[in-house]
Amino acid sequence: MQALTQKKTVVAVFVTEARMERDCIRLYARTHPEVRAAAVLSGGQELLQHLRCGLTPQVLVLDVLLTDMGILTLMEEIHGLHLDPEPTILLTVPVPEQTAARRAMQIFGDCQILLKPYRLKELFDQVYLLGAGADQYRLYRARGFCRRCLQQMRADPAMSGCDYLEQMVLYAFTAERPYPAAALYQMVAQDYDTQEASVAAAVMRLSRKMWQQGTPLYRQLCLRCGLPEEAVLPNGKLLKGLLELLKQEIV
Repeated sequence: MQALTQKKTVVAVFVTEARMERDCIRLYARTHPEVRAAAVLSGGQELLQHLRCGLTPQVLVLDVLLTDMGILTLMEEIHGLHLDPEPTILLTVPVPEQTAARRAMQIFGDCQILLKPYRLKELFDQVYLLGAGADQYRLYRARGFCRRCLQQMRADPAMSGCDYLEQMVLYAFTAERPYPAAALYQMVAQDYDTQEASVAAAVMRLSRKMWQQGTPLYRQLCLRCGLPEEAVLPNGKLLKGLLELLKQEIV
């Protein structure tokens, strides 16, 4: 199970002529470590040069409206390089250009389409799914949900309890049978080369810190666990509440 919950990174290359789009992708990638933007390029010729020099992305994101060469020509050139492994291609397509993209999909069966305009989260989610597969994508979504919950409760990301709690939730989420808190402390302690008591104490400090913030989500978790909304959540109930929310979000 430890191998399952380890983070998988997907290496991607993005190609679009729009400078603002390239800048936004670079900025978003800095806060999204699961997808490594190996290159963010402006044209097909530049992409081919990088690929010939040894760049090996798992996913290629191509704007179908590149003007330096047609998308079909570019894809023929890419396939002619016989890359090993061959990257999955994601075409970003403005709605009026769907016909051209579908022609590319008919010729090159491994393509996927993402319609513009898209949100950057949607783009990176799709890239991760294509590069990592369905099982890892489910974990990726689970991590994202945990982090959003912690942000809503104003958790300090510098506190080690954030990492410990997230990992505990993931272990519990992927388990075939329920694990007691002691077993989760043990697994997380092994991951981070620390003591079980240190994990438990760090999560408790995190819970007390979030209690001080008094956010609606923290109060909601208290009520969900059968406690007064002004209570401090013990580790076990904090884990239980987050796990229930996660299972509602990701079926």
